[in-house]
Amino acid sequence: MALLVGLFSVVSCGKKNNEEKETVTLTIMSWNDDFRHMMETYFIPRHARLMENVEIRWVNDEIVGYRDNVLSRLNAGEHIDLFLGDHEMAPWFTGNPNVASLRQLGIDESELTAQYHYTRVLGTDENGVQKGSAMTAEPGVLLYRADYAEQYLGITHQEEMQERLSSWESFIATAATLRENSGGKVKMLANSTELWHSVDTAMSGLWMTDGRLSVSDETAAHWLDIVKELTAADAFLGVKSFDDDWYNAIDSGVFCFYSAPWLNKSSASDNADITTIFSSAKHSGISFGKFKTSAAPNGYVFGGDWLYSSANSSHKEIVAEIIRAFTCDKEFMRLIALGNMQYVNNTDVNTELATCNIANPLLDGLDAFSVYQSAAGSLEFAAPSIYDAAVSKLLLNQTKDYAIGNATLEQTVYHFRYNVWKKFPEIADEPHKPASEQPTDSTLPPNE
Repeated sequence: MALLVGLFSVVSCGKKNNEEKETVTLTIMSWNDDFRHMMETYFIPRHARLMENVEIRWVNDEIVGYRDNVLSRLNAGEHIDLFLGDHEMAPWFTGNPNVASLRQLGIDESELTAQYHYTRVLGTDENGVQKGSAMTAEPGVLLYRADYAEQYLGITHQEEMQERLSSWESFIATAATLRENSGGKVKMLANSTELWHSVDTAMSGLWMTDGRLSVSDETAAHWLDIVKELTAADAFLGVKSFDDDWYNAIDSGVFCFYSAPWLNKSSASDNADITTIFSSAKHSGISFGKFKTSAAPNGYVFGGDWLYSSANSSHKEIVAEIIRAFTCDKEFMRLIALGNMQYVNNTDVNTELATCNIANPLLDGLDAFSVYQSAAGSLEFAAPSIYDAAVSKLLLNQTKDYAIGNATLEQTVYHFRYNVWKKFPEIADEPHKPASEQPTDSTLPPNE
């Protein structure tokens, strides 16, 4: 009897083992827990059969150093099935041969047609092969204080405020009026770096021409003159974004700040998470509900989440289904848009939601989807190279001296071009020294 029981046990266990599927370990890399939250809340419950025997290994890094850490792992041949990247990381990820194309994952071009064109541009390499697929569109907008607009500018309607912010000329004039009518108590912006988000996107792809850094004097001068005029209008408070003083300035002292949907998400339902800058413990929330939103003088991209996979992933079918759901599947993306207040990367979903008048409590009940849709629809730019961010930073470093009158425009542009040449001598030309530039020691690099 004991032998029979033992025999049946062995047979039974063997059958069970034959029926069980092998557990698959899926490695996903990100710099925060947002994607994990959406996977666990939305994807896994709706794809139970696909994920039944999948164990996810989450690798979370700090945003500082994240890009280089991913590249190091990819170049070492490490197994990363899925990883995220924002818009600034795109040139490094799309240009890496160890990153799979969407076609290699089995995702066809026809599945991507509802994505915003600029998100596809940012996810595409120099050979026209799309490797990254964006979950969100993240068009940049301005959030402005509606109470300050009424008190100091006499404006109560969003449309009128939009006109006052729609061009650089009117933006600068509005800053000057705000300073005068508030007695200098309210500044237009916290700092000039926030302004840079808008201008930098417009410059995307302009520094490189046929493999050479062709730095445009006109492009540099455009940015420098905008900051100089705003500095003359006393438009900047002079605090760093997202530090304690910046959060205090949101409550009192700053008229507007550059933002994007990920920065001002606000729950559409009582049960969904509210994840905004106003949920930070650093912020008192006094200004919550006092903002309205407007397009910026230049359309721009700020943030976003592109999904990529390494070329050596052993689980391409699972990865492809995740990417399809978050970046191609209209019904799934609509679910995320409403449940997590994401501005998803799907023109059909956003066109529908822009007509639904979805109230955002951060914006005193205003519907932000229609503003995002307008901002996203106007974005067209070239894909940046890996050099663009570095060159733009060199320009940003030259801005202060010109803005406060310590250097002429000619000198500032020369210093900028000189530093670009010194940093990238193999692909940049040495600039001709202007007549006004006569350093006492010609061996001393100017204004580095």
